[in-house]
Amino acid sequence: MENLLLLFATSLAWRISAPKFKRYIIGRTGCTSLLLSTETTLHVQSTKDDERIYFYEHEVAGVTYGVITVNMKELYTFDQSENILVQYVNRIRKPFGISYNVSMEMERSADRITLTDYWQDEEGVDWKIKAHTNGKIVAVLYVKNISAAPVKEHDAFLNGFRFCSVK
Repeated sequence: MENLLLLFATSLAWRISAPKFKRYIIGRTGCTSLLLSTETTLHVQSTKDDERIYFYEHEVAGVTYGVITVNMKELYTFDQSENILVQYVNRIRKPFGISYNVSMEMERSADRITLTDYWQDEEGVDWKIKAHTNGKIVAVLYVKNISAAPVKEHDAFLNGFRFCSVK
């Protein structure tokens, strides 16, 4: 009986502390992503080329969930898009203090290119990222401190991005 009560209490505590994701539209991109329902503020910046960049980051229980979405002015071919995606992912490593990347895996489908990578920063914290492009939009989703959350949790967040139709 004691074991049953302990299991119930542990299960209840885990459910209360687990992040609650909800689908939100990312700015004017029309794309959606799962964000934490307690914090949905998107920060917006324009580049010198007049492309809009949307930023989102929130921490729960020592785990940071983030999204960077770039709405590019032009529509690029898939080959061009793949190069842009790889360059963008490589470029954002430095500001995040990433020392190592483990395995950059590329996956192509009819409507998107997806890059998955595992990182470790200068403090030894492990990250997992998923980056997507459809030729018009680049989205990078990341989870910092993946060892502090169940795989199911951070994969739900990383797999939660959806493109709008390309215009």
